[in-house]
Amino acid sequence: MEPIFLKAIYKHNVWGGYNISEKLKNIPKIQIGESWEVSANQNGDTVILNKEYEGKTLSKLFQEKENRVKIFGTKTKDLDRFPLLVKYIDANENLSVQVHPNDFYAKKLENGVGKTELWHILDCKKDAKIICGLKEDITTKEEFSNLTENEIINHLKYLSINKGDTICIKAGTIHAIMKNTLLCEIQQNSDITYRVYDWNRNDENRPLHLKQAKEVVDIKSRGETVKDKECKNKIYNLCHNEYFYVDKVKIDGKFFYSSNKDSFQILNIVKGNGILKKNQKEYELKLGESILIPAMLGEYEIEGNIDILISYI
Repeated sequence: MEPIFLKAIYKHNVWGGYNISEKLKNIPKIQIGESWEVSANQNGDTVILNKEYEGKTLSKLFQEKENRVKIFGTKTKDLDRFPLLVKYIDANENLSVQVHPNDFYAKKLENGVGKTELWHILDCKKDAKIICGLKEDITTKEEFSNLTENEIINHLKYLSINKGDTICIKAGTIHAIMKNTLLCEIQQNSDITYRVYDWNRNDENRPLHLKQAKEVVDIKSRGETVKDKECKNKIYNLCHNEYFYVDKVKIDGKFFYSSNKDSFQILNIVKGNGILKKNQKEYELKLGESILIPAMLGEYEIEGNIDILISYI
């Protein structure tokens, strides 16, 4: 077993900027809204770079029974799809105000799965904000349903953010990433989005979905924020729910860790560079990279001055 490296998929969204290519990845300067890092979704299936599996998509590898438990863990053996989707998002302009369905509504409306997600803020301007939930003056779902598109904008709750903050957003929460924000998003493997407001862009390729949004919205959900910690070489939890856990570690020097037979791990390098050592081999870890750690990899060592997000189910 060895760490699995994947080829990111770049999405050139209308609201995207240049921070992913300038601040996060060593690639030519290009306008990118989203970099899909670890994905087995119909709208983006990342390709594996390791020689043993070279050219295979993540979804293809996940469906191979002989690899399921040893790579992805015992908790995935009964799943019909890889459970997570990990992205970097660069909001040069405001994203649409939107909501994602939970599992019940996703099955009912789209025959899909819901989308609970996490945002870890990598960079943002001073006094940056996001939208996360509705103001407390909306007390019933019926009140929300009676609002027009332009009335909804007056009832949104704004949340101040800082670099290093983590916001946990359960399905059903009205939300929007605001301009000048670079973040890592970890979520259920779903791409179902219902837009309720799009800042008057009037783009026919970006329709609104008010009817669906009014059905799936959770008017009381406003997200949860976890502040960054200044501890070195100690893992601490950022978010845990029924779909995923996300931890963080700030490594200064050497750090020893191990895979878990229950689940794969996804490592997101969000600051610095380092080396992963396993079986007398060394693997370079670069800023902006994402690595899938097989469940049966065992013990490994990371050396460097490097911050890492660790996701698993």
